[in-house]
Amino acid sequence: MKSLSLGGVCVDFTCAICCKDTKMMLSLRDIEKIEKLGYKKNDFCFQDEDGFYKLHNVNGECFFLVENECQIYSDRPQGCKFYPIVFDLDENKAVLDDECPLITNISNKTLQSFTKDLKKFVSDLLREREIV
Repeated sequence: MKSLSLGGVCVDFTCAICCKDTKMMLSLRDIEKIEKLGYKKNDFCFQDEDGFYKLHNVNGECFFLVENECQIYSDRPQGCKFYPIVFDLDENKAVLDDECPLITNISNKTLQSFTKDLKKFVSDLLREREIV
């Protein structure tokens, strides 16, 4: 799957809004990849009441955020790679998270090109939820 690149702008910007009070869903592949880095599943994620795995927040920030820097950036979850494009389950479409100050850098064409991959990712999450 694709990873959204804002040309390093996001990494340089370091606002980390995307990592504050995150509700980021994790795929089983995401969890497996992070566990291979040496992290314990129960430390970095939990299963919510709907059966989805989500990243833990510590003091309102993603478990992996330290001094506004992601400790697993090169191995970050797929949902993080799509950000600030998120999937609105109610609308059944990809949208831009208006909390991100860099959304003006993303064209409608880019948004549309990620819609298919993001829908597949969400579909996979829904299927995994049924398996677990």
